[in-house]
Amino acid sequence: MSSRRNFLKKLGAASTAGLAGASALSGIAAADMPDVEWVPADSSNYTSANRGGAEIDWIIIHTVQGSASGAVSWFQNPDANVSAHFTVAEDGYLYQSLSEVNVGWHAGDWSYNQSSVGIEHGGYVSGTYEDAQLQKSADLVAYLCEQYGIPKQRATYVPTNAGDNETGGIIGHDQVPGSSHTDPGDNWDWDYFIDLVNHS
Repeated sequence: MSSRRNFLKKLGAASTAGLAGASALSGIAAADMPDVEWVPADSSNYTSANRGGAEIDWIIIHTVQGSASGAVSWFQNPDANVSAHFTVAEDGYLYQSLSEVNVGWHAGDWSYNQSSVGIEHGGYVSGTYEDAQLQKSADLVAYLCEQYGIPKQRATYVPTNAGDNETGGIIGHDQVPGSSHTDPGDNWDWDYFIDLVNHS
């Protein structure tokens, strides 16, 4: 199963590269990594690893239930036992707390932690999401999808074991099997967000 998934991801990456080449010819550039502020999480809050592109299949969208800066600060607390790779503030300011090669503790399910990049968003599930925040998150997700051969779409098939989906995708924390979380919630406009991802 793993070798088949790796083959499919390589095929997807080649397709993406082909699309990037076509984009270059049409004057549309491939997604670039947005500017980030590096604020490293405490080493007790994640698992050091050396993941490559074939091991990263999912992007998981979270909502902090508080401020972005508060979340980033909490990741630095050695007693937190939690971390996400990126955090997007309401105004679009972007923090990075982990290299994507490391395993963040954000999904609640170990198989999803091992095979995902976690993105927190400042704010509350009951609140609204600002365009600046959604656009910066979409820019980041577009870049990550192209880097790791992840489909630029919300995954509808989310298996109990993350490795049983051969392509992965973009999901909310509420979609992770066994999760009791509701983020990013009903106010997260998935159609609008995925459209932004595909036009970033």
